[in-house]
Amino acid sequence: MSLGGGSAYKTNAQAVLADKLAAQGLIVAVAAGNDGEDGVWMASDASLGDYTTSVASFDNIYGNYFSFSYGGVAYPYSVSEEYGEAFINIPGNVTLFPLLDKNGALSGGCDPSEYTGQNVTGKVVLVAGIMDRCRSDTRGENAVKATAAGMLVQMIPFGMGALGGVKGLPMGSIENKAGNELLEAYKKNPGDPLVWITKEDSFLIEGGGAPSEFSSYGLDGDLRSKPDIGAPGGNILSTFPTNQTGYAVLSGTSMATPYIAGANALYIQHKNSSMVQTRVEEIRRAFKNTAKISQNFGSKTFASVAKQGAGLLNVLNAIKATVAITPDHIDLLDSPRLRERLNGTVQLTLQAMGNVSESYTFSHIPADALNSYPTKNTTFPLPTPLIEADSANVVFSPSTVEVPSGGSVTVNVTFQEPTSGSADQFPLYSGYIVATPASKDGVTIQVPYTGIKGDVSMMPIMDSSRGFPNIRSYNNVTETLSKVKGAMKFDMNTTFPVFQARWGSHTPSAEIRIYDAQSNSTLLGFMNSRNMGVVAGPMGRIKNADSDGGMAIGQWLWEGEVLAPSSNATAKPVRLKSGAYKVVVAYQRKFTKGDYPADYETFDLGTITF
Repeated sequence: MSLGGGSAYKTNAQAVLADKLAAQGLIVAVAAGNDGEDGVWMASDASLGDYTTSVASFDNIYGNYFSFSYGGVAYPYSVSEEYGEAFINIPGNVTLFPLLDKNGALSGGCDPSEYTGQNVTGKVVLVAGIMDRCRSDTRGENAVKATAAGMLVQMIPFGMGALGGVKGLPMGSIENKAGNELLEAYKKNPGDPLVWITKEDSFLIEGGGAPSEFSSYGLDGDLRSKPDIGAPGGNILSTFPTNQTGYAVLSGTSMATPYIAGANALYIQHKNSSMVQTRVEEIRRAFKNTAKISQNFGSKTFASVAKQGAGLLNVLNAIKATVAITPDHIDLLDSPRLRERLNGTVQLTLQAMGNVSESYTFSHIPADALNSYPTKNTTFPLPTPLIEADSANVVFSPSTVEVPSGGSVTVNVTFQEPTSGSADQFPLYSGYIVATPASKDGVTIQVPYTGIKGDVSMMPIMDSSRGFPNIRSYNNVTETLSKVKGAMKFDMNTTFPVFQARWGSHTPSAEIRIYDAQSNSTLLGFMNSRNMGVVAGPMGRIKNADSDGGMAIGQWLWEGEVLAPSSNATAKPVRLKSGAYKVVVAYQRKFTKGDYPADYETFDLGTITF
């Protein structure tokens, strides 16, 4: 399943349905999402079921690409989706033009003013593709206005990502290293032409074998470990509409998910067994136990479990393994809950799956800790978390075990949260409990774990440092949104209040509460918006940017309707009479009982009159 969407809780309808299907024996693999540029908490809703496999993406090591030669060196490129063709129709003598900023580094091409005084007519512009500055269509439109012949976009920080682009303008993404080399070659000989190679060829890909930059991070709203496992999803040659060549190189967790589905079929075929209810979790456990734990590209550190899950799927190891570890992941939650859970001790069970005995020695592999809230004023998670070396202390009792043929043993694993890292910055730490076999032909098995240092009930939900939530005025005639000047009065005919919010963390209940302004304490109900429905209930975090590359903001236009707090699920919203009403935006903090207002982050927006 490739449904996309942000992350919330496993109680969402898609995840509930997926688990019900799994209970009937159906294996459900779901794309974790392509929201890696938004940072943590973004694994897709549909993948959050207890028995659903949430699939992360790894970049392919090789890829088939068109290429060009510059300065005698061949470079692959990925054609933009809107253009959909190779650059081979560009004149053979076209030259390169690196668009530079005032410091001499590659510019992003996001602002038309960057072309002022530059003659790029008939040339291919080279720009830096820093995606949080603007979208590729904006870059393309600016290049078209400057009459460029085409554009090459250097990927930041690495790889060869997908570009949307604009129709009619040849655009392609190139690797980060390639962009740097092109710039150096241009400085030596600016007049060198670009030579476009007419046939596709196979290239080693920058970042290959590591988690894809675009692949979504977990966790979910309950601090559960998602995604579950990774598969090849970056730079995958796959089928495509026949009127667009029939094949294309595509990237996304939607490409990795079919790999998992096929792997399940191969595993079942090899085991020669029918699909029964218990097999769903058994196969997922076998895959997670035997996955290859991956390092970050160009790094000696291991990628966070919140990025790669259990690691890169290895079907052969899953088939060869003779022992399974249960559970297939460990959720340490946050500091208070870690201390409450048996003083941080978790019991693992090793179960032999055949008539073979094996001895195992336990060890701990720490992975990257992700810091998304580095300062007190950070009220929205960073799009690229800071990498820290915050490592848990892990003790095994015993550290070596013998799993008898057909039998099982248990091991106690005691966790102490990292001593480094600040609890008020909520670093997400993770790692792997690894059991290494004594025999040469045995398969190493492992269990991933995740935890957060700090009390997440104190984690900021609303992006208050940027002035949210707030109220704006929408004019129905001019279709404009503006700040409210003076008293907040709306005629509810031509002018309406619009509530704006920007939340960066999950909440068990997001509410816009409407009170009688006279009594100041009588709750009339929860706001009902014509574009968003009743504003009350669990909610996942919002993205960093909207589809146009601007700041993502949740907006609710209010026409004066509320749903009474005591109404049942089938009750209809009621319209309030003209008058004055107090508005309070409230977000329940995680892991709280929901007592109002003690367990809520609240914002009194004042009184609205209509």
